[in-house]
Amino acid sequence: MSGYDLYILFLCVIVFTLLTVLFSVMLHYIIKLTLNSIKHGLEDERITKEYRKSQSSNVFGKIASNIITAVLLIAVVFAFAFSVAIQLSPSKVTGNVAIPKVVLSSSMSIKNKENDYLIKNDLNDQFDTFDLIFTEKLPDEFDLKLYDIVVYEYHGQPIVHRIVHIEEPNAEHPDKRHFMLRGDAVKYSDEYPVLYEQMRAIYRGKHVKFVGSFFAFMQSPAGYLCILLIIFAVIATPIAEKKLLKAKRERLMQIGVIATDESSEDSEESSDKTEAK
Repeated sequence: MSGYDLYILFLCVIVFTLLTVLFSVMLHYIIKLTLNSIKHGLEDERITKEYRKSQSSNVFGKIASNIITAVLLIAVVFAFAFSVAIQLSPSKVTGNVAIPKVVLSSSMSIKNKENDYLIKNDLNDQFDTFDLIFTEKLPDEFDLKLYDIVVYEYHGQPIVHRIVHIEEPNAEHPDKRHFMLRGDAVKYSDEYPVLYEQMRAIYRGKHVKFVGSFFAFMQSPAGYLCILLIIFAVIATPIAEKKLLKAKRERLMQIGVIATDESSEDSEESSDKTEAK
């Protein structure tokens, strides 16, 4: 991890800590105001309507609401886990499973009119910035052919370009091929020839449009921060709801909306469920 990455991580931790403290203070203040309003009867009409509506509401509606909430939470967790998996995936594909990569460059997004070989050979496998592409294991060096799209590393950065020229072994490099690569959207080839050992994977046209922008965000410090705040909300919300629900029931008992014996039965039922768990 570079010094810049450590700095960003440190900054992210500080921001998360400050936001958590701020949200906690705000949540505590809002709950305190709401509890006082309920206690002094300012919310009687609203909480009475809520209670009667909950008594007459469809059980299947509640179940559906819980299912939707669970599905959304699972989707967020899955998206975060998938984005982390993309970030931690090895640069070189060695197995038979395709590895997804987020495209962060526009060099393969369109056909530059000066690259006439794209038209002559009907090469239509371009992809845009923030597309999610699936890279596969490289074939043997001498199985690579003209116009294949490969992933190679240059100064530690992955580049996905097309092979536009192959220099076969000769007196200068008797055992190796030299590959010249170029992005479809640019008119000049990459500065230096690429060797096979620099290559990490091959792209065979499988990609998903634009979803990479979401995963790129999830891989950023801002994305991590959002996930941490969601986790904080998931933990804090039930605690706040429990306090408010208790205050509402006590107030509804005071004004006679809920009978004392009904509340006792609900408490016993809740206690039985807790013991059963």
